Amino acid sequence: MNIFFRMISLSVLICTIPDVICIASDLVNGPFTVGFGSFKTHDNSRLYFSGEDTVPRPLLVHLWYPSEEMIMGSTLNFKHYIDLISQRENYAKLTSEIDQNSFNYVHAYSEFAKVNLDLDTSIHVQDILDSPVYAKSGIPIQNIVSGSPLLIYAPSNSKSSVQNHMICEYLASYGFIILSVASAGPTSIQRENIQESTMAQVIDMEYILKYCEDSLHIKYSKLGLIGFSSGGNANTIFQMRNKSVDAVFSMDGGQEYGAYIALNRMRDFDLEKADVPYCCVVNNYVDFSIYPLYGSVNTSEKYLFQMPFLNHNGFISHWRFFESCSSLTLESPGSISYDYICECALAFLSQYLMTASSLNWESFLDEMDKEYIRPIKLNNTAIATLCNTLLNEPLNSAVSYMLNHVAELFADETQVNILARMFIDGNIDLAIFLGMNNVDKHPDSWKAHYNLAYMYKEKGETALSKNSLLKANALNPDNADIVDLLNKVNKMESKE
Repeated sequence: MNIFFRMISLSVLICTIPDVICIASDLVNGPFTVGFGSFKTHDNSRLYFSGEDTVPRPLLVHLWYPSEEMIMGSTLNFKHYIDLISQRENYAKLTSEIDQNSFNYVHAYSEFAKVNLDLDTSIHVQDILDSPVYAKSGIPIQNIVSGSPLLIYAPSNSKSSVQNHMICEYLASYGFIILSVASAGPTSIQRENIQESTMAQVIDMEYILKYCEDSLHIKYSKLGLIGFSSGGNANTIFQMRNKSVDAVFSMDGGQEYGAYIALNRMRDFDLEKADVPYCCVVNNYVDFSIYPLYGSVNTSEKYLFQMPFLNHNGFISHWRFFESCSSLTLESPGSISYDYICECALAFLSQYLMTASSLNWESFLDEMDKEYIRPIKLNNTAIATLCNTLLNEPLNSAVSYMLNHVAELFADETQVNILARMFIDGNIDLAIFLGMNNVDKHPDSWKAHYNLAYMYKEKGETALSKNSLLKANALNPDNADIVDLLNKVNKMESKE
């Protein structure tokens, strides 16, 4: 764990040791008691389908907040958080149904962790549900630390805010207020259309912010955003619509992947307004994205980190919490990585949202363990500009841009291959256009021919796909991926 954070925490350690058992072993919480409250409200301007009923849109607000009151409050257990998932659409649900839903939810997630993440198999579902969390209930909102910044946390696709309760508690212990509501589509929990669902989440965020100000009467100093996965899409549009946002922290947000293309087409998307400090922590997939928003944001205060031990599913706190409930002294790379995400968020958000803080962003950058969190030194302005040009201008503008930036774009086949694959679902013809240009610049690259073949296959152009695959195979005859795709294309051709 980062020495920098251990050192700054020593002075407050005595007052931050919680009276609980199941707490992440290495994260040292800050000097403040963390209160938690949930608030039931409805947005009467929007209809929502819950089962067979049509109701005003339910918004179950989650609030974590820092307090200097060290005595008051009752310890909460994990079940209190998980119960809120079951109630998000129906505030009047029976206790027996809530209990069953919560048990089933944790059972499913814990079984996944045991099979896929080597979680201690002796941990029982009820043990997890009964384990205490760091936050407490019953602490008056009036006790919120004066001058605290506010963060809005945007959860992933159709998920609850408690998917990342640990980072919310951690940030609150250092003086941040965290406001959140579960993710849902425009008329129900289902999210099918990226643009409509993103806009629904943005409006939810704006609604609960107003609720926080007008109904809860919470005063805050600055406003920041934090989100995971599709929550990053909502954060992108929210920031562009709201000048009051001062910083954005993204946990493997969709805006850095294929969703960027859909976001770019939204009415409120405006890169000129993407001008606040931005930090994005991404997964360990290799050659998966050109990180288009990072390359396009209108600020020099931007940071990109990769988590070598985490895939996309690793960016939620469930696995870290489950592991900390084990009687074994486990400390998996995934849990250590989650701790570093928390520390990165704290250092970054403190730098840009705290008026006075003992935390230092530069010190974090110097002291972090690059085995677990690695800064990506990436100058991707040219490929991001090409992406934006393809999305927003006539094709001949993109052709001209490529001719003037050959060295930056085609140093190898990788960047354009990645961008082309990002266009497959949104505009297959642009994907093929990029693939053809890449083959033209790299005729001896099997990867360039293979990717073009894949795009032709996706469009149903089997003859063109087969021709490109044969070229790829001649360059790399022992490659299993080429053979596998060629077999698929042959099957498609036989059915035509």
